[in-house]
Amino acid sequence: MVSRLSKWAIFGVFFFEASVIGQWIPRIPDIKDKLGLSDSDLGLALLSMPLGTLVGFAIAGRIIDRIGLRDACRLFLPVWALLFITPALTNSFFQLALALFVCGCAIGLIETAMNTEAARLESAAGARLMSRCHGFWSLGTMFGALLGGFIAQQGVSVAWHYVVVLPIIALGGFWVSSLLPKLPRIKVSPSPDDLSDKPPAKSITIPSKAIILLCIMPLGIMMVEGVFIDWSAVFMRDVMDASPLLIAVTYAFFATIMAAVRLSGDAITERFGELLVVRFSAIAATVGIAMFALAPSTFWVFVAAAISGAGVAIVFPLAVTAAANRRGHSSADNIAALNMIAFSAFLIAPPLVGFLSEAIGLRMAFLALAPLAFMTFLLSNEVKPRN
Repeated sequence: MVSRLSKWAIFGVFFFEASVIGQWIPRIPDIKDKLGLSDSDLGLALLSMPLGTLVGFAIAGRIIDRIGLRDACRLFLPVWALLFITPALTNSFFQLALALFVCGCAIGLIETAMNTEAARLESAAGARLMSRCHGFWSLGTMFGALLGGFIAQQGVSVAWHYVVVLPIIALGGFWVSSLLPKLPRIKVSPSPDDLSDKPPAKSITIPSKAIILLCIMPLGIMMVEGVFIDWSAVFMRDVMDASPLLIAVTYAFFATIMAAVRLSGDAITERFGELLVVRFSAIAATVGIAMFALAPSTFWVFVAAAISGAGVAIVFPLAVTAAANRRGHSSADNIAALNMIAFSAFLIAPPLVGFLSEAIGLRMAFLALAPLAFMTFLLSNEVKPRN
């Protein structure tokens, strides 16, 4: 059995971890202006964080095996929050790219630790927790964006903002991580003996023909989510002439709708089925990002953000479930392959939007994502169970 306190502790870990990135979203335009970056420069700099995250993913298992999941959360969550002070202190493109790369390594470590801990608690509780955990992640980004936008609206510099706020988040993250139960250690990097008759998951897994379309299916949806995180603030400031607080509220609204759908995702899927949910989500994400790109006023921006948030919320979790149940390879290998390809969306999106913006403008760069999101609809049959 898992206590109610333990459940709220893991929800808190997801919340505090996401609140760090929430502080970043409304301050991206300020960093862009401070360093005199073009849209393509910003896109390349933003690429550094997901590249660092890949490094973090690669080394996380061995470190967590040694120190345990609870202590990993207690260590990596504060480190992630404190390291994110460094982007605010940079004075050049290369310094920003390096700082974001190091931050990416940290987020790879804490993402692995907290998701594995959530899976372990879910197994021990005998009840679903993962969808709610990711709902609290969305609430964390909402809280962080609103707080960051309010501080920016007061004219506080990014450096002072981060030096004051992020250590407080680090302390909060350490506190909630300390409330996690001291369960027996499990190996995050399994050996053949740990998996009995299943082959061990490879660190880099090439998808089989049976799963490659499933791996591609959520790519467009995840690009939409990634672009909202990395580029919505710049869009609102440069295209819609929005204030820092309105920029933050826009993303917070997107995150709130996404959180609401994630928190009720299991019930929605049980009622309507995976196929219908994925198809509806794909249409919502496609329409939402197109409306956002072409929005003539703030009202339509908020409508588009709501539709987009609902569309991107639960497609990837459904893809993970489908991958785990797809026969022919071990569940671990299937999920590793899905993660490898799906994560490439976060590698592609920032520079793609940056370069397109330089060529055709930011509105058209956002609009170009709509066909990619619709690709999820075309491949939606991949979530259906296969023999």
